[in-house]
Amino acid sequence: MPSDRMLEYYYAMGQDAVHMENWDEAVVYFRKAANMGAMEAAREICAVGRRFETGSGAPLDEEKARLCYEAAAGYGDSDACLLLGKLYFRGLKGGRPNVRKARKNFERASDAGSAEAAACLGRMYDEGAFGRVNPDKAFQYYRLAADRGWSDAMLMCGLFYAQGTSVAKDLRAAEDWIRKGAAAGTEDGRATLRAFLSIAATEYASGEDVPADDEKALAMADEAEALGNPEAFLLLGETYRGRVSRSGHGERAFQCFLRADRQGLPRARAALGLCWEAGIGTPADIEKAVACYRSAAEAGEPFAMARLGYAYEKGEGIEQDEHLAMSWLIKAALRGDKGAVHTLKEDYNYTV
Repeated sequence: MPSDRMLEYYYAMGQDAVHMENWDEAVVYFRKAANMGAMEAAREICAVGRRFETGSGAPLDEEKARLCYEAAAGYGDSDACLLLGKLYFRGLKGGRPNVRKARKNFERASDAGSAEAAACLGRMYDEGAFGRVNPDKAFQYYRLAADRGWSDAMLMCGLFYAQGTSVAKDLRAAEDWIRKGAAAGTEDGRATLRAFLSIAATEYASGEDVPADDEKALAMADEAEALGNPEAFLLLGETYRGRVSRSGHGERAFQCFLRADRQGLPRARAALGLCWEAGIGTPADIEKAVACYRSAAEAGEPFAMARLGYAYEKGEGIEQDEHLAMSWLIKAALRGDKGAVHTLKEDYNYTV
């Protein structure tokens, strides 16, 4: 048909204009081809718009980019809808975002199957772009994007399940989605998985929101540490220490603190000191406790400074020395240890 020949002619002329870097002329010809039903021409208009937006081979011009995206979106190109939504959400030429137009275009792209557009809508509702945070809508769109394979949305779905806000708390679903999202290999994915494993380990240890599972707690902490979280076993140990009345928790706390101490954490060394002092998971040994406190105190750990001060004050595990006692208590108080503040006031009539 003659129209088919004209369509091919306009499309070919558009491609030739692209080759000559005559972008405005290219858009004119591609629009003529798109008017005759060539969706590939609409995609070419979107591609020219992207050049204008990024300055890649064409002059940087966000207004021309917008016009190209608007034209391509008018022909039903979902990529153009997505890019137009992002342009409006960011704000043209450094101006204020137009969240209404951004949402409209994201919805068009999402309805056409775009995972990224659904994720963008989730973010808008999550951040309160429309005046208030709407976690239910945020989760709805994150889940849609996640089901379509968008890794960042998978991470967000996992966090929603972990927090139990707009959806029932479900650590297994949280772990599943976060692992899927982290499989993309991005730093955000690794960081999210690392943080989740550390926190989930304490939840499985406490058994408050999920059935207690010490084996899983330890395995998660081990993985979190391997992924670069040096505090994973410290946090797990503190969880067990807070529940020492349960069988075996004292011993688990002590072992976790020993593991955390390998990371060179002063807080872990101070925690070991308390275990030695109070006999938590290990026979009491005040001299070992004081040695731990001294090491952690010299590294700047406030709790250890306070405990070392108490040891000097009472002469327990170390020779009594009120001057050193007060010195360490003052250091601890200045770093925010409330017990040290109280002891200085009550025993030494000294206010920091």
